[in-house]
Amino acid sequence: MNPDADRKPEPVDSEQLLRSLDLELMRQRAARQQEGPPYRSLKAVSLLFLVAVILGAAFAFYYVFVAGGLDEMRARSERHSTATPSSRAP
Repeated sequence: MNPDADRKPEPVDSEQLLRSLDLELMRQRAARQQEGPPYRSLKAVSLLFLVAVILGAAFAFYYVFVAGGLDEMRARSERHSTATPSSRAP
């Protein structure tokens, strides 16, 4: 060690610094591996929800545009409008 009167910085031992850094990084890595992945179930639920929304949208598209659901809605609307009296009737 340097005496206080000298006030020169001590030489840095780079090998010791690298060893201590490597040891600390190994400790942190081991701690993270023991904890497991955070939010794993949240990711799975969000992915499942996304798949459900996409399937719902695909089913709605099929029903409305391919299976003739739009034509059925128009026919029901026309039947409903002819069955009710018009607001213009005297």
